[in-house]
Amino acid sequence: MLRPAVFLTFLAVLSCAQDGTNNNLDDARRFLDDYNTRAQVVWNTYVKASWNYDTNLTDHNEQLLAEKSLATTAFEAEAYLNKTKFNTTGFPDDVIRQFNYLGSAPQEGDVAERLQETLSEMGKIYAVGEVCEPDDPSNCYELEPGLTEIMATSRDYEERLWVWLGWRDAVSKVIRPHYVTYVQLKNQIARANGYTDYGDQWRWKYETDTFEQDMLDIWEEVKPFYLELHAYVRRKLYDVYGDKINLRGPLPEHLLGDMWGRFWTNLYSLMIPYPDKPSLDVTPAMLEQNYTIMKMYEVSEDFFASLGLLPLPSRFFELSMLERPTDRPVACHATAWDFYDGQDFRIRMCTKVDMEDLLTVHHEMGHIQYYSQYAHLPLVFRDGANDAFHEAVGEVLALSAATPQHLHAIGLLDTLPDDPEADINFLLLQALDKIATLPFSLVQDLWRWRAFSGEIPQDEWNKKYWEMKAEIVGVVPPVERGEDQLDITSIFHVANDFDMIRYYARTIIEFQFQKAMCDVAGITDPLYKCDIYNSRPAGAKLADMLRLGRSSPWPDAMEMMTGQRKMLAGSWKVYFQPLYEWLQEKNRENGDEPGWDVTWRPGVSSATAATPTAILLLVVTFSSVTGLLVFT
Repeated sequence: MLRPAVFLTFLAVLSCAQDGTNNNLDDARRFLDDYNTRAQVVWNTYVKASWNYDTNLTDHNEQLLAEKSLATTAFEAEAYLNKTKFNTTGFPDDVIRQFNYLGSAPQEGDVAERLQETLSEMGKIYAVGEVCEPDDPSNCYELEPGLTEIMATSRDYEERLWVWLGWRDAVSKVIRPHYVTYVQLKNQIARANGYTDYGDQWRWKYETDTFEQDMLDIWEEVKPFYLELHAYVRRKLYDVYGDKINLRGPLPEHLLGDMWGRFWTNLYSLMIPYPDKPSLDVTPAMLEQNYTIMKMYEVSEDFFASLGLLPLPSRFFELSMLERPTDRPVACHATAWDFYDGQDFRIRMCTKVDMEDLLTVHHEMGHIQYYSQYAHLPLVFRDGANDAFHEAVGEVLALSAATPQHLHAIGLLDTLPDDPEADINFLLLQALDKIATLPFSLVQDLWRWRAFSGEIPQDEWNKKYWEMKAEIVGVVPPVERGEDQLDITSIFHVANDFDMIRYYARTIIEFQFQKAMCDVAGITDPLYKCDIYNSRPAGAKLADMLRLGRSSPWPDAMEMMTGQRKMLAGSWKVYFQPLYEWLQEKNRENGDEPGWDVTWRPGVSSATAATPTAILLLVVTFSSVTGLLVFT
């Protein structure tokens, strides 16, 4: 669900004006033209090597990737030195912005080589990780599809625990020493480029000094919705697992529907508010109608065409990897790729024929559309307005594709349910994705920002991670964890150097986009029923924003799309308001109080434990001065 990592992603210096002596604008434009011409070749060569490795995990391809990565590092270091010869004072904004985004300060010694080796090793550990049967070590499960399927479907507490522990022993425990090196080297490079640390570099992409506090303020606004959902899910899990769930405690992570507790959608069958209503899972209909992987992409392609958006590249299907090969190991995490030549865009995905992957296909195709729309721009502007924008584009299109209205329109639902109970069923399904994931993504980067800054000491990394998870997410490990582990690295994004605040922010932004497109489409139904399929005005509004790429600060792109200049949770809240009111009533009916005792751990107390004097999460505050969590 990402665009692929590239070794040098966003290593631009902070300063808006270079301290060189050349203030000739014509010289500067010639320098930028030369940079863009050469950079397209260098980056295209690098991305091809990265693609070849990810789609065929051999030592030979890894070595070729390392060579191309170091060549790209050298090219960007040369560009950095050349740009410092200019004094950009008085240059047009677009020229200054290009200068700000290109190049990376040269590194002393073998820093670049060591970082490449570290990133490669962490990525490989994740890609080839597997869990083997204790009584039959020759019978092993990879993450896709084996372990993922177990975590999606099993209701056996001990089986889930075996998978959860096995994956972390195979992946995050092995990654930990490499992650120490990674933090050291990333910080060293970030400081050479003018940042205080690597977390500061990540946050600078959002072009506001108050970004972290802005994200925390949004969390305070949406947190009441999450608390109600958490209490409801806890009650339903108690109905399945009995006293392994504390009705006043946090949730054991291994029970939450996937390997990390990131998305809770696989719990839906246990959570359905009105089970007598028609199912919203169209997987059976897809199988009955003989859907193929190709058909899924064609359905998504039709959705984009109905909006008047750009068609897929002519060689998209020929060059993409849309299903898992049987003859070689590959990286399977769904990603969309830009090869920086303005015409080669691909998807790498081990697609399955089911509803979840149908929506993922729409998401990845959103990335492809974004690439296509800004392909005319200088290379440094070929990116989303910010990382969250790139993710939000795919998600807002999947919002429409997931509606019963759309599924009925394309023949995957026989009847269109239209009553308040059916609406609550749909909204809960959406909430298990769109609400449940918010604090997860927030903690992933709050922890990393503090690890990069040194606020969390290395010998307490795992301890502090789980403390933050307990306090903010209301989720705990199923067994005690030690400092020989680093459980945050068990997920693709951390093992492969992706920030995750993009997913937190995108989950807010996508609803702002949805509201704007539904309005221009003239759709007056409730926001959660809006399907923009076949709306050329909605497509035109989206395309206008996409064409900006990263050429302007993201508030400009946001204003073009929504009329607003900030990330705001208002549309998100409107979308989920009917469910929020229903959850409040249902939790009161069940006698369940939102919040949890952050000190509880599985096996320590029972489900009927007395309510603590204070359910600690309800009084979490954040200090904008120190950036530390404060509990009062």
